[in-house]
Amino acid sequence: MNIFIIGFGNMGQAIAQSLRKAQLRYDISASSLDVADFEKTTSILSAKPDNSYITLKDANAVILAVKPQDLETAAKETKDKIQKNAILVSIAAGVTIAKIRKLFGRGKIVRVMPNIGLSVGQGISAWKSSRLSSTDEKNARQLLNDLSENFEVNKEELIDAVTAISGSGPAYFFLFAEALEKSATALGLGEKDARALVEKTLSASASLQKGASYEALVRKVASKGGTTEAALRVFKKRGLSRIVEEAAKAAFNRAQELNEK
Repeated sequence: MNIFIIGFGNMGQAIAQSLRKAQLRYDISASSLDVADFEKTTSILSAKPDNSYITLKDANAVILAVKPQDLETAAKETKDKIQKNAILVSIAAGVTIAKIRKLFGRGKIVRVMPNIGLSVGQGISAWKSSRLSSTDEKNARQLLNDLSENFEVNKEELIDAVTAISGSGPAYFFLFAEALEKSATALGLGEKDARALVEKTLSASASLQKGASYEALVRKVASKGGTTEAALRVFKKRGLSRIVEEAAKAAFNRAQELNEK
């Protein structure tokens, strides 16, 4: 299958990197006017640089990996160069299938929300398709399976919820890790040791989560009357759960606003 990635920033590169393991199935080209050392980056990721869109006409699937606010410009530059039967795969946050169809004048569309975990083989994606034939759907599912763990939502609107949780989610964990790292240095630990403690704790916690509820895992660490319980009381008093819910809702609302731009 010939793949063309429009937009080769962090997510475009993560997609190419994720697909490298199945490169015998794919011939990948990409375009980007914003990435420094574009030709070097595409070479490393087994993709062909093509800012002139010469190979776009041969693409069976076109991955739209530009920012939502840049999608209209991308459509103006490329829509007449995309073959009629190509599948458009959009990762643009908040932009609906209907708007993509209007911008590009194509019917076969897969709207998908992956996350940056793709770049380390730990991604997850949710998607919804429109107007695909049985063969198209088979090819799209193969592409998505090669990309990451994935599932189809039953309503397109849920893609915005996925965006707020897993699309933006890595940044939430990094922000908490940064705060914990700063707390470690404030308690007297050196920067190197603080980073090592937080990094290992974060990765170990990710491994420990399999097969247990988060509530049970908290109880497993928090002994009655102990140090963890003291910290958790502060989180509860300051309304951590409410803050997280409000933050996720803000991301969800922003995703919906992006479709109106």
